[in-house]
Amino acid sequence: HKKEKGTPVSKDGWREKTIDLGSLDIKYVNYLTRVKTKILRIWKYPPTAYQRNEEGDAVVKMAIDADGRLAGAALVSSSGYQELDDGALGVVQAAAPFDPLPDYYNLSRLNIIASFEYKIMD
Repeated sequence: HKKEKGTPVSKDGWREKTIDLGSLDIKYVNYLTRVKTKILRIWKYPPTAYQRNEEGDAVVKMAIDADGRLAGAALVSSSGYQELDDGALGVVQAAAPFDPLPDYYNLSRLNIIASFEYKIMD
């Protein structure tokens, strides 16, 4: 069991952690599953991108505050298509707010890296 060295704590006791949406870390997996379910329920392929056969992976970093509010969402890496990137950012914003962070996380904010794979199935 590897302990993380150094916790980012500022003067006011601010604590945040960054984790991948697909993480299987037992501490976070239930919360991440709820976030993922909420996003997948409303995520759609942008119609014009679909018609143009645009495919790619858009990677988004979302910041969820302790109360479940979305503090921000930013594109970490582009799919190569504006429409797909906007779709990924838009669905994260539309899915908010999320459940409050569990108390035992003891975090002010949880940053989640989510990859949106846009692939047209034949």
